Amino acid sequence: MSQNPEAVVRAFFAELGKGGALISAVQRYMADDCRWDNSGLPSADCKQAILAMMQGFIDSYQLHALVVDVLALGVGGDVVLTERVDHMDTADGTRLLSFPLAGTLTVRDGLIVRWSDYFDPRPLLPAG
Repeated sequence: MSQNPEAVVRAFFAELGKGGALISAVQRYMADDCRWDNSGLPSADCKQAILAMMQGFIDSYQLHALVVDVLALGVGGDVVLTERVDHMDTADGTRLLSFPLAGTLTVRDGLIVRWSDYFDPRPLLPAG
């Protein structure tokens, strides 16, 4: 696996977009002590918690792929900054939701150790 932060992040995003590969992407690209923060949603403090959160999205939305369109990307050392649009797709190709966001991913030794996304979470929250 590449040690280059940009290559790691791009490969991670590409795997998230492959049908049915959400769990394997987390298993392959996340460090055991990785932290995942999503504005307005609970944080996950380790790979096992990230896997549980990802499984929750899969179960709740019948999520099959998270297709990531990178609009802009910048790298400073081990930190990768992204501006992107993430698309939540089901197995039959139905696009459930698309949302713009900015994200920061930190890569060390070829693994993501921090993943923070900043976006409006209201479309993901229950109505009411």
